[in-house]
Amino acid sequence: MMYGYNEDYQYDGCVSRGICSINPKTASLQEVLVLYLRLGAHYALKLYENGNEDNGIKNLMLNTISVMVSNPEFSEKDFKAAAEKFSEELPRITKLYEDLCKEKNIVPECLKSILKYNKETDIVKAIRMGEKEFLRKANSIPQEIRDLYKVLFVLAKSICINVLDLECFGVDADEGYITILKLLNSLNTEEQDIEKIKNLIIDNTVVDNKLMKRLRLAQEERYGIQQKTEVSYSTTPGKAVLVVGSNIRELEDVLDALKDKNIDVYTHDEMMLAHTFPKFSEYSALKGQYGQGMENCLLDFATFPGPIILTRHSLYNVENLYRGRLYTTDLAYSKGVIPIVNKDFSDVIKSAEESKGFKTGKQCETVHIGYNFEDSVRKIDEKINEGKYSDVFIIGLNGYTIEQQAYFEKLLSKTPDNVLIISLSYSTHRENSVYINACFDTFAIVRFAGAVSEKLPITLFFPKCDRHTISQMIYMSTNPNIRIYVGKCTPIILNPNMIDTLNKVFGINGLSSVKKDLDDILNKK
Repeated sequence: MMYGYNEDYQYDGCVSRGICSINPKTASLQEVLVLYLRLGAHYALKLYENGNEDNGIKNLMLNTISVMVSNPEFSEKDFKAAAEKFSEELPRITKLYEDLCKEKNIVPECLKSILKYNKETDIVKAIRMGEKEFLRKANSIPQEIRDLYKVLFVLAKSICINVLDLECFGVDADEGYITILKLLNSLNTEEQDIEKIKNLIIDNTVVDNKLMKRLRLAQEERYGIQQKTEVSYSTTPGKAVLVVGSNIRELEDVLDALKDKNIDVYTHDEMMLAHTFPKFSEYSALKGQYGQGMENCLLDFATFPGPIILTRHSLYNVENLYRGRLYTTDLAYSKGVIPIVNKDFSDVIKSAEESKGFKTGKQCETVHIGYNFEDSVRKIDEKINEGKYSDVFIIGLNGYTIEQQAYFEKLLSKTPDNVLIISLSYSTHRENSVYINACFDTFAIVRFAGAVSEKLPITLFFPKCDRHTISQMIYMSTNPNIRIYVGKCTPIILNPNMIDTLNKVFGINGLSSVKKDLDDILNKK
């Protein structure tokens, strides 16, 4: 029914991997990092508004958010490194701003803070400070407002990822960085007008969507227009490297580094998307996809007979994995994971050559993934022009749970014939459907919704819930011709209270039963 589905996902998911939620210690340290980010955003924005952009604080801000994105259980070492850097940078940019104000004869707008700049950071004190800040907000800010603040921070993470990925392609993304500064600085006012916060959130999703479009353009300019392609799950005898994550620019770096080596390269999870770009077919070392994906990473990583590269923003908890073969290009990494600095893959190559590799190889299925956007839209338009349809359902990327598998199987079978179904992950052969295996293309649902949104009423289903889809859902919710339904989110992304808030503020609905959802969608126009 759907790409890569395996019932084991249900039992090897976030619960077993320990990333369904953040432990209290980490949550407290995150509260402190947010205080640093808010303070840094205020002074960085003031400098920018006075014509003085500072690259030191810019790198620190983006890298700190990146750490919080890719490593929800970041270590005390990661926290101390960030806190110590802020202790250096904040006094510097504060003085820079005050000197600038003195030079321009204007009154500086300085912020008071409970933070004390100290390179010898005391973790126990930091945890207590974080707990105190959490309790203060709980006692002074209504729950719904706090939930909207959390949504703002989810947006900051999404924008940050897009900014850093664009920079990998040499594309200017200053608009995204300034948006992050404004977003974080808005938290300093602790605005409690829901309508104002709502408008701020929407403005941020507009910028994030622009960055996503810009990133796809940069990818296609470098690697060619996306196409439908075959991807093999087979393995071949030989030494091998596994590349994990979503940053396809880093996959290119790996392939270039190994081009003169007798080492094969396999992709894992979201990196599978790279196969849809023609440029990657030119690399003979790129063999295909390995394993069942992020939800099965413990088994996939343990059985791969070579080094594993975790690219930037890879959301993996590797505490339960054995060490020595895990490498990362990310700024934050768990104990025992080996950092790759300045694109130096020499240690990875040595590890691959010393590993056992695949002895005999194994023949497995080949899957068709990807799409040509123009061809797919043409096919959809042909369906719409038949004049038989009153509504369009667009089903987004797979959520990989048994519960959602059952829901969408039933939805695909119960949807009336006068509704056109565009499914981006769940296969269907009904006459009123168009199936496009969008694989891990998180931008696909927005692209296709935009192509048909003025033709018929649309309902978007988001089975998968991650930092990017939150931004996309809110962005699309402003279109009066679109209704939105979202599957269950893990608490690390959105807790149940926040889902209720999204419903109240943005009209985003949670999935219930197929019968009820169909009745609500088709009978309440």
